[in-house]
Amino acid sequence: MYIKQITVLFFLLIPIQIVLSQEEYQPEWESLKKHSPAPKWFSDAKLGVYFHWGVYNVPANGNEWYGRWMYTPDNTKWGKDIYDYHTKTYGRDTHYHDFIPQWKAEKFDAKKWVDAFQNLGAKFIGTIAEHHDGFSLWESEVNPWNSKDLGPKIDVVKQIAKEVKKRDLKFMTTFHHGFHMAFYPKNEGSVLRPVSKHHWVYKNTEVPQDEKFKLLYGNTTYKEENELWLGKLNEVINQYCPDYIWMDFGQDLVQESYRKQFLANYFNKAESLNKEVVVNTKGRFFPKDLAVVNIERATMEGITPFVWVTDFQIGSSWGYNKNKRTAINPQKAIRILAEVVSKNGVMILAAAPMAKGIIPEEQLEAMQHIGNWLNKYGESIYGTKPFVEFGQGPTKLVKNPNDDWNAYGSIKAGLDKLNAQDIRYTQKEKTIYAIQLGWLGLKKETLLSVFAGKAKDLKIKSIQVLGSQEKIKWEKTKKGLLVTTPKVIPEFGEAAIVYKIKIQ
Repeated sequence: MYIKQITVLFFLLIPIQIVLSQEEYQPEWESLKKHSPAPKWFSDAKLGVYFHWGVYNVPANGNEWYGRWMYTPDNTKWGKDIYDYHTKTYGRDTHYHDFIPQWKAEKFDAKKWVDAFQNLGAKFIGTIAEHHDGFSLWESEVNPWNSKDLGPKIDVVKQIAKEVKKRDLKFMTTFHHGFHMAFYPKNEGSVLRPVSKHHWVYKNTEVPQDEKFKLLYGNTTYKEENELWLGKLNEVINQYCPDYIWMDFGQDLVQESYRKQFLANYFNKAESLNKEVVVNTKGRFFPKDLAVVNIERATMEGITPFVWVTDFQIGSSWGYNKNKRTAINPQKAIRILAEVVSKNGVMILAAAPMAKGIIPEEQLEAMQHIGNWLNKYGESIYGTKPFVEFGQGPTKLVKNPNDDWNAYGSIKAGLDKLNAQDIRYTQKEKTIYAIQLGWLGLKKETLLSVFAGKAKDLKIKSIQVLGSQEKIKWEKTKKGLLVTTPKVIPEFGEAAIVYKIKIQ
């Protein structure tokens, strides 16, 4: 392990030199913006899934930020409970790296996991590559702190990639490591200068300062941290070239020249493999001319001219929390998916497995319910585009003007209140889908007002309710298109029912 650490900087430079010699994209914004943000496969996919899994799953308390909060005694807003829990349960002499040998992942089965994600209805599937904590989930030469050499002794990225690529699916990896340089608290006068308002500094931090731990805990210089950030990405690009590299917040802490070099390396590798790839920006660390806009657990105010992406937890937290065994309400997830797709968005769900490698039963059940609905009604989601209006209904989705976490005017409040009074529209060629976000009841009327507005000139050929054999009652009026629910609720219709409207 320590031999690898000595040679880190040597290995960091190799992938850069190899890619530079065959570049088509240059590490400059003008050149990089020639890359299209969202290829058709991505805009058509509509739903993806990955998982949070790592060292933090050993204590499985609070959330995936355990490694930060266990060292912050005065953080009353986010981490005081975790600090106190760690003190009481493990003592102050137990450090984050001590959990690594305890992460054995003895029940991990990549095939079973990918089967579950495919059954969910995901069209792209992936794995976390590295969270903020500095522990990589692939066999790494640049980072000795990785899951192949330590802990479970598994190259997680490789195993998930192998299973995904056996199927007609796209592969994604998620990188959260831009925030690594500010994740663990630092001593006053640290060699890594504070780079963020979220960079916690103490006179004497409890974070281990031994040289052998420097790459894990970020006791590095700013230059070393930037090179490590890029080196990790280069390894995954060169070995796997994922179809989608998802980026968490914090990448803006990385020097711009390294960010541009990453994009050039990624795009050029993809070009050499004739792949159309995706990268997202969470905030504005990449221009939206070349990257898909990501907004966390949110939607947009209306239909956007660009494809965007949002992500939601399947469990109670991004990382498994043994004290809160709950899962997302599948009906709610289906309704949010329709909302997102109606506004030109793509949705990602994140599972939260246990340390031993088991996905909790409640999460599997939620995924199966979502998959059941999509298996029956997925034609209203996959491969669609927004209609002339995204929808209608009384539920107000409210923007919080004080929420600066997400960029581009995203909305969070109200998503859990979507119901059968709300309609969301999608379109595929000469078919419009009106997705009613719940079951209104037997033989209940709904007025689709868009057909008296922007869609008033469309000539309707036929209407049916997907999953129902009944001929439903419908009428075009001056106020819109009046449709009536069937006499029998379609299967899984409690989540949403779909009116399939064919036009001439």
